Amino acid sequence: MSTVAHLLDAESATIEDLEQDPYPFFAHWREHAPVAYVPAVEGWMVSRWDDCEYIGKLEGATNSESLYSDSFFGRNILTMGGDPHARLRSAVDVPLRPKAVAKYVDALTRPVAREYVQRVREMGRFDASKDLLERISVRVVANVLGLSDFDDDTLQRWFNDLNQGLNNFAGDPEVDSRANTAKREIHEYSESVYPKLTADPDESILSALFTGNTEDEGPRPLDEIIGTAWVIVLGGFQEPGHAAAASLLGLLTEPEQYAAVVADPSLVPAAVHEGLRWIAPFGTVQRKALVDIEVDGITIPAGDEIQLAVASANRDERRYEDPERFDVFRPRQAQASFGYGEHFCAGHFLGREVERVALEEIVAGLPDLRLDPDRPVVEHGLFVRGVKNLPVMLGEQ
Repeated sequence: MSTVAHLLDAESATIEDLEQDPYPFFAHWREHAPVAYVPAVEGWMVSRWDDCEYIGKLEGATNSESLYSDSFFGRNILTMGGDPHARLRSAVDVPLRPKAVAKYVDALTRPVAREYVQRVREMGRFDASKDLLERISVRVVANVLGLSDFDDDTLQRWFNDLNQGLNNFAGDPEVDSRANTAKREIHEYSESVYPKLTADPDESILSALFTGNTEDEGPRPLDEIIGTAWVIVLGGFQEPGHAAAASLLGLLTEPEQYAAVVADPSLVPAAVHEGLRWIAPFGTVQRKALVDIEVDGITIPAGDEIQLAVASANRDERRYEDPERFDVFRPRQAQASFGYGEHFCAGHFLGREVERVALEEIVAGLPDLRLDPDRPVVEHGLFVRGVKNLPVMLGEQ
């Protein structure tokens, strides 16, 4: 066995390696160990498209209990199953359905995106992730969630602190403290608006968590839904901002593709779709085996944790041509970034529409955008992955 192959073995992978750049590991595992036990994640990593889809859609064989999200968020919509999940999910779905989103997304997103595009236009050099896309995402999604009382800096701090807390595998007490502060502040705000929203519900997602689909049982107790509120804050802020950053990075890495989208903005939806495939905002879908599961000749024992590596499935050579490359002209195929089955992402349509509007405003207002050659792009994360820093500048090269 070569030294490189040995370093990419499942047993050799560290969580630090996987958070820094999981893609070489995924490529090796897809070829040599598509179902591999990875000690660093304390579970099985499934890396091929067909295998991820098979397990993800296998009814009654897994649930969504998670070694990580349960301990961090407590009981929440991602780890529920059966009727409790169905009732809460149906309540949350109402403001996130395509027809509902279509009524408000442009009015909520376009003015915000246009404002921030103008701000960075005046800066000349900026971080497109931190200064632009994260800020558009947190402001728009916060308004949908019912968190419009908070300024952008607070919302961005919550997002980053929850993100780092969820992925604090080193157990850094300062990281835990910041994450707990964010959770406490969200809890305190939810508690403060609970009486008003239960007496007079509005169209926000927070209101839906309190009273949606409760019939004659009365509002849900806050303690039952606060974990879901934390999950939605992290997931809702993560997907539009970092997914749009992935699309923008892909376009700027291939400048002729950015120029093509500037010339023809009808390509923006394709850029959104390709960015989601290229860098999945949530790199794995976490499941727990309820029964022994056999896949690719390997038996995953009941009770074991399973990571369906959708970030790897989205780059499976068996499904996509030249999958490591961002290609806005790629023939459209489904991608796995939103998960499977009953836990398919509730906010998938909202996320894509926020990205679409943001990117439309960027290509219209920043046609001369390019990567800053003097500062590095930073991607990070395994379970929650994003383009953390995207340094760019304006002007012809």
